[in-house]
Parts: sequence; C-alpha cells; structure tokens
Amino acid sequence: MRSTTSSASGTDVRVGRIPYLNSEPFYFTLEGHELVPLPPRPLGQAMEAGRVDAGPLSLVDFFRLEQTLRPLPLGIATNGPARSVILFSARPPKELDGAVVGVTDETSTSVEILRLLLATKYAVAPQAWVDAASPSDAVLLIGDQALRALHGGHPAPYRIDVGTEWVEWTGLPCVFARWGVRASLGAPAAAELADALEASISDALASLRRIAMVRRDVGLDETGVQHYLRGFTYRLGPDEERAITELRRRLEPRP
Repeated sequence: MRSTTSSASGTDVRVGRIPYLNSEPFYFTLEGHELVPLPPRPLGQAMEAGRVDAGPLSLVDFFRLEQTLRPLPLGIATNGPARSVILFSARPPKELDGAVVGVTDETSTSVEILRLLLATKYAVAPQAWVDAASPSDAVLLIGDQALRALHGGHPAPYRIDVGTEWVEWTGLPCVFARWGVRASLGAPAAAELADALEASISDALASLRRIAMVRRDVGLDETGVQHYLRGFTYRLGPDEERAITELRRRLEPRP
C-alpha cells in the first residue's frame, strides 16, 4: 500500500513517477512525497482528473493543462538521438504514404511530433493510425519498451529516432516532457519540489553507475545505461524553451 508523507511545507504532494529509465534521475533521491507510477499519457489524464499534483508531463499534455499548472524549468529533452522514441518501420519514412502506423498507448507528445515529421518533413500521409498491437507497416514505441525492442532484435529494417529527426528538421532540441505542479498547491510547495528535484538530478548524474547497476532490464549493459542517460537534458534552458515554443507553434491549428 502506498504511504503518503508530507513535505516540509506541510503540503501532501502526489508526484507522478514515469517508470522509464530516462526518468530515473528525477526520483533518485526524491523523498517526502507520494510517488504514483504512471506512463506519460496516463500521467496527463491523472493530472487532469486531480489524482496527482505534479509530474514530468508529456509536453502536449502540459500545453493542454497549463492554465492550471505552475511550470518548472525541468523536463526531458535531447539534442540528438533519444534512443527510446523509435518508429520501427518496414519502409523508410518517405515511403509511408498510405501506410498503417501503430502507436503505443503510452504516448501523448511523441506521436504528435511523428505526425508533424511525416506530414511536413516527408510529405506523407498514413492511411490509418492504430494501436501498437494491431497489424501495421510501422509502429511507434517509447520508453523502456522501445529500448527493449531496439536492443532485443526487433525485425523492422528501419529504426527512425524521433529525437534525431526533430533536431535535424528544426535545429532545436527535442523536448518530450516538462514538469508541472498544480497551481492550487501554492508557490512554496512548488519551489520546495523544484529544489528537491534539482538535488535529485545532480545526485543522479553524479552516480550514473549506481543507476546502471540496478537498471539492467532494458537490454543495455552498465556502460550503455550511462551513455543513454547522458544523452538527456533534464534542466530546460533557453534552447529548450525555444524548442517548446516551436512545437507549440507547429501544433496550433492553421486559420
């Protein structure tokens, strides 16, 4: 049974915990909060329903809910390959016009970035988007599921890294998630959580070998886990903010 503990501010904060390897640094030394394990899309749904108070929200969900949130300058971004947001395809992307594309039900942002890439960068229009378990010409997987498929011999001849594709297309980092805290919790609770997350990230990045020793369940050895985690940016700076603005602009409906 989960136990709820209070932060120093006296506020009980239910924190969404994405159970992916690339999110481990957020929780490495995070204490004093109830952690609720949720993949990205269900985390956005839980935030909307009031079942959690904070978490690394999928960027598209953050956009949708931002009027109710305090943003933190923390998230998940990459300035190159994500290595765990992969379209496994029987054809190269430029040949996916009229294709059937499967999508994991855990994604909110990666699928929208993929839609933009196919429509605008490659000028192709898939015939249908289906569940990842359905027959398809290509399938988008994210997180640990993508890592296991990538390093476990997925039969698809083409492995398209969505992070790499976005960076090459826009010249900007690819931001997948941003931390948000429910605004009703107040500024002190948000600031306290931000400080705790900052400390956890710093401790984790200085202790990647410790994470690698216990996270050998994704098909990577210790060196591979450390290399994978070093590929992510967890503190959002000016370049990441520009990337967030660019994704928002590209997702806005055209008049």
